[in-house]
Amino acid sequence: MVKRRLDLPSTNTAQSIIHVDDEECTKSNENKQADSACSIDTSQLDMAHVLLSLNQEACDTTQASQHYRKRSYSEAFEATCDKETQTSSVNLTLKESLSLKLENYELKKQLRNTKKEVKGDEESKPFSIDEIKDDDEKMVFYTGLTYQQFMCLWRFLGPATRNLSRISNPRKHEVTPSKAKGPKRKLSPMNELFLTLVRTRLGLLNQDLAYRFNIAVSTVNDIVTTWTQFMYLQFNRLRDAMFASRKKIKKHLPKSFRKYKNVRVILDATEFFTQAPRNYEQQGNLYSSYKNHCTCKVLIGITPSGAISFVSDVYEGSISDKDIFKKSGILNKLNEGDLVMVDRGFNIRELLLKKGADIVIPPFLGDRSNLTPNEEAQTRVIAKLRIHVERVIERMKKFKILKKIVPLNTMPTFSQTVFVVACLVNFQKPIVK
Repeated sequence: MVKRRLDLPSTNTAQSIIHVDDEECTKSNENKQADSACSIDTSQLDMAHVLLSLNQEACDTTQASQHYRKRSYSEAFEATCDKETQTSSVNLTLKESLSLKLENYELKKQLRNTKKEVKGDEESKPFSIDEIKDDDEKMVFYTGLTYQQFMCLWRFLGPATRNLSRISNPRKHEVTPSKAKGPKRKLSPMNELFLTLVRTRLGLLNQDLAYRFNIAVSTVNDIVTTWTQFMYLQFNRLRDAMFASRKKIKKHLPKSFRKYKNVRVILDATEFFTQAPRNYEQQGNLYSSYKNHCTCKVLIGITPSGAISFVSDVYEGSISDKDIFKKSGILNKLNEGDLVMVDRGFNIRELLLKKGADIVIPPFLGDRSNLTPNEEAQTRVIAKLRIHVERVIERMKKFKILKKIVPLNTMPTFSQTVFVVACLVNFQKPIVK
């Protein structure tokens, strides 16, 4: 009798060897067609020893090397399951059994890879407002507004939010979101607004936002430009109404302003750093001796209750407080009997008297060495009230888009950005209770 031996790599020190004699080969020839269908290549046999080792009996290393015990197919796989659970009507050859086990192994491997892919898709889910809307702390961090304030802004902007055409894409006027012809927008209108507020609040790079929201960098730029312009147009309609009448101001006048009941507006100027132009004349116009840097300047006015009521256009940093007051146009909004509270730098009493208004300003020392006790008390009271405008400006500058150095090519639209930020601050809680 000729013995044939099939050697399989061993996982332990002993080498597992299965002997197949001629009689059993004859039996397997009867199922030749089935065997050929279940044939496996040599690369699969390298993995088969792992599966076979689970079914083989433990044997001593010395005995395994000196004595080869013949086992039939039924003996080799007798330990795979109990006799009670075996199906007598199905007789599997060695190759069939190995093939099934390898197929099971491959399926399990595919399942693991699929689970990893699903998990990866979940981890790469785009950032959206739905993730943080239930956490006001996160909402304020990313947008400067709570979710309730965000929804007030959303309702204020109106139904036009669903029909915006992106400014920087003149070839095809996309309509948001599903009425557009061609590919749909990846972000909903609400998430586009959310992205714009995140950019405004945190000053993140467009590349960063593209990764977070899983969109192209150019799309981020289009969204931010479109929504900033849109908010500006919506807010700008209320510019005149923002400058409240004295009657409305008195209705909501804080107790701390009882001594100055006719105060219509509290004014202060603030500056933002800009790039230094190559042109020396323009560089001189932008240079601020107060900041020792090229800046642009904006005049901010608030009501006694702390709401922003006036935002001027952006001017060159070298302009004086008096000149920016004259050029801003706020003088035309004042009426007879109005009081304007300012700091010492605003020498505008003459301009106000022509309108029948007056100024509330801390006393000047002049040629004297000390202020009188009454003047010192008045200075403290005015400083305590005027500090609110500085707190409002501080709120504005928490929107980090204003803390970046302004590129010269964005100067024409920077006035709009400042005005939009000022209006967003008005959606926050009042600064004066």
